[in-house]
Amino acid sequence: MSKVMITIESPGAAPTVEQLQARYHLAPADIDPEFGVVEIDPEQHVYTILVEEAAAGKITSDNRWKVHGPFSNPRIEPFGPPE
Repeated sequence: MSKVMITIESPGAAPTVEQLQARYHLAPADIDPEFGVVEIDPEQHVYTILVEEAAAGKITSDNRWKVHGPFSNPRIEPFGPPE
C-alpha cells in the first residue's frame, strides 16, 4: 500500500511512535518507524508522521488533537539527465 503524511498538533513534548500507535490503535505496520515523528514547528508543537493510507482514517477521526491531512508523499527523483 501507499503511505501518506499526517500532521498533528500535540501539546507538550513530541509523541513517540509507540505513543501514537497506542493512541490511535495502530498496528506496527501502520506507521513508518524509520520516518518516526518529525518536528515541523517546535513553537506550535506540530509534528508529521508517515502512515499507511488505510490507517489515516484512524488518526483523522480523532478530534482531541488537531490533525491535518492526509497529504500525498510522492517519490522524489532527479529531473532530467545527470550532470
